Amino acid sequence: MQELPAAFATSDIEAWFRTYSPRLHGSPNEFYAYLLESEPLSGVADAGYWVASRYEDVNRILKDPVFVRESRNALPEPQRQELPPPSEEWKPVGELLDNWMLFRDPPAHTRLRRLVSHAFLPRAMDRLEPKVRGIAEYLADEMAEASRPDLIASFAFPLPVIVIAELLGVPPEDRELFKAWSHVFAGVLEGGDRPAGFALQAKQAAEEISAYFRDLIAERKTAPREDMISELIAAHEQGERLTEQELVATCVLMLVAGHETTVNLIGNSVYCLLRHPDQLALLLARPELAASAVEEALRFESPVRMTSRIASADYEIGGRTIRQGQSANVILGAANRDPAQFERPNVFDIERSPNRHLAFASGPHFCLGAPLARMEGELALSALLSRYPRMRLADGEPNWRQSLLFRGLETMPLYL
Repeated sequence: MQELPAAFATSDIEAWFRTYSPRLHGSPNEFYAYLLESEPLSGVADAGYWVASRYEDVNRILKDPVFVRESRNALPEPQRQELPPPSEEWKPVGELLDNWMLFRDPPAHTRLRRLVSHAFLPRAMDRLEPKVRGIAEYLADEMAEASRPDLIASFAFPLPVIVIAELLGVPPEDRELFKAWSHVFAGVLEGGDRPAGFALQAKQAAEEISAYFRDLIAERKTAPREDMISELIAAHEQGERLTEQELVATCVLMLVAGHETTVNLIGNSVYCLLRHPDQLALLLARPELAASAVEEALRFESPVRMTSRIASADYEIGGRTIRQGQSANVILGAANRDPAQFERPNVFDIERSPNRHLAFASGPHFCLGAPLARMEGELALSALLSRYPRMRLADGEPNWRQSLLFRGLETMPLYL
């Protein structure tokens, strides 16, 4: 049995969801071990939610239709009418998030997902692959201009931004606008304690990005192109019942989900390889392992730490009862290190097979963009390692992003 760190306690579970802690979030793997061994399914009584970390429990919660995303669908009918409307300050944000398929249940989730899913089918990925490869190779070449390039700023961030902008049909000159907007929405998704003034910042970002996409949608209505926005407009006009607010919200979701997590996937993949020279040497010798290396990085340093569902009925699991209306917070990073599912879970092994990790979640909300993220990760590694086989970390200690939700590096200086 793995020796447990003595520093953790039950109170740390609630603290995990409140505010960033270097001890809990900066180096989470010991905390994951604590959860798995000591409190794999823990109820936080005062807060009314549960925390699941075991692979089996996490996978079950994500797949069982008893667990929903919309709080109104978890309440008895009379109580649904009593839910208070969002404050005026949060209304513009709520109008977007309420129309994200990420936070909807069937039938709305099914309809919204179906409208977008064709963009991520294998034939669509095959068409997109040469363009993504070219972008990755261009950005990798540009890194040679700096003596100590930052992988995140110069490669991992711009690659998925350019790709998702191309997919949506956003003009190249507008890509820079996305950075600030996307970071604000990442903060919205974080939850926990927020800095003073954040609500106003989020309101402004929601209003600005909504106005931007409404203008772009109006342009595409008069002059369609071969992009996702034009295709969604065509579907709307052919009777798929996609409202304009849903169309705007879907564009925003594609932007945020399409790059926030992929930045972390690319950065974490490179970081894991540079911290494990034997695995880097193996990949250099066998480049065909690039896809497997991405999968192992997704498991080993999961870009998204957790997600949540709400019980729509009392639910028995692990000898405990999650009551109707209570949240079940599932720790993806811990599930991906569960020794009951993965042999030698704390070993980074790019030949690991099978590798049924939960980095993209599972069930009906399995990440729609997973094929694109995987392709971007694989092509990123190929472009970088073919040019810089001797690259190494320039800083001794990693500069992890201070985030409750996301696991990724803020910066990663390299010597090429």
